Amino acid sequence: MVAIGPLNIRLDLLIFLLSLVVLYGIFRFLGLTSKQREAVIGTWFYGFLAWKGSAIVIGLLTTRDISIALYATGGIWAQLIASGIVLWLVYRLDRDLLGYWVLSGVLIWLGMTLAVPIYGTILNLSDQPIHLWSAVLILLLLVTTWRWMHEPTRGNILWTVLGASSIWLFESYAVGQIQWWMIVITLVLFGLTVFLARPSRKAVQFSIGVLVVLAVVNATLPERASQTVTTETASTGLNIGQIPPSFELKRTDGSAFDLESLRGKLVVVNFWASWCPPCRAEMPDMAAFAKEREDVIIVAVNTTTSERDPSNAVSFVEPYEDAFTVVYDRDGQVGDAYRIQAMPTTYVLDESGVIIAKQFGAIDHDWLDAQL
Repeated sequence: MVAIGPLNIRLDLLIFLLSLVVLYGIFRFLGLTSKQREAVIGTWFYGFLAWKGSAIVIGLLTTRDISIALYATGGIWAQLIASGIVLWLVYRLDRDLLGYWVLSGVLIWLGMTLAVPIYGTILNLSDQPIHLWSAVLILLLLVTTWRWMHEPTRGNILWTVLGASSIWLFESYAVGQIQWWMIVITLVLFGLTVFLARPSRKAVQFSIGVLVVLAVVNATLPERASQTVTTETASTGLNIGQIPPSFELKRTDGSAFDLESLRGKLVVVNFWASWCPPCRAEMPDMAAFAKEREDVIIVAVNTTTSERDPSNAVSFVEPYEDAFTVVYDRDGQVGDAYRIQAMPTTYVLDESGVIIAKQFGAIDHDWLDAQL
C-alpha cells in the first residue's frame, strides 16, 4: 500500500492508473488520434471500474457494511466480471487497434508485476523474486509485441497470447500454485497457435531446444517444499458448523506453523494487513484478550501479497508477537482458500476445528468474550 495523506492506496492499483497515463503519452507519440487513444485506454479504465464496482457490491452482500465493503476485493467473481467487460469492449474496437490494445495490456501487466513482490523457488534456490523473473519475460514479450503492433495479424496475436500464458504457467509453478487446468489451457493455446499461425522451422527448433534444457534442469533438481493448503475430507467449508481448510505457513523467524497442530484447542484465525486501518485498530484488543485467555490461541495471518513491503508487516506486528502467533501468507494461497474479500476477516474454531463464529471487519475484546 501507498500512504497519501490519510488515504491508503494499493500500490498495484496505483501502478495500473499510472500505466494508463504513460500509455496515453506513448500512443500520442505514435500518432494515434484522440478518439483512438480513448478507445484503447478507456477499455482498461472501464474494466477497472467494473472490477471495483462489482467488488464493492459483492463485499456489501457478504458483510452488509459499506465501510468494510470498500476494502473488498470481490475475489474471482469481480475479476471475471471485469474481464468480460474488457473483452466485450475489445470486440467492439477497430481491428487496426488490436495491436495497441495487446501492447497496452502487456505494459500494464509489466507494471503491476513489478509492484507486487512474489517469492518462490527457481533452480532449487529458495525465496527467489519471482515477480522480477516474470518482469524480464514480460519485457521480452513487450518488445515482441512492439514490433508487430502496427500490423495485428491473427498469428501475431496468438503467439503473444501463448507467450503470456507460458509466463503465467511459469510463475504459478515457481510459487507452487500450478493446477492441471493451467497446463491444459497453455497446451490448447499452443496447439491452436501452431495450427492457425504456422511457426518457422527456426522457431520450432529453438522452442524444442528450450524445452529440452528445462526438462534436463528440472530432472536434476530435488523435489522442493512449498506452503501447502489441505482440505478436510468431511464437513469442509467456510460456514459456521464446517471445518475450514488447514494450512501450513511460516512465522516471522522462519519456523513452520501448522494449523492442524492446534486441534483440541480454541483457535481464532485472523486475516490482516498492515495498511488496513480496521486491522490496525483491532490489534491491541486481540493482544489483550490473548494474554488474558491462555486457553485460546490467536493466529494472525498476514496477507503478505497485499503489502507494499513485507517488512512493513513485520515491524507493525512486532509488539504483538508475544501475545499471539503471527504467520505470513506469502503467495496468497491461504487467503484464496479462505476466500478473503475484505480485511480483517476472523474465524473462531472450537476444539474440533469447527467454525463457531466469524466476523468481517474489526473485532474487539467484547466480541471475543462473547464468542469464547
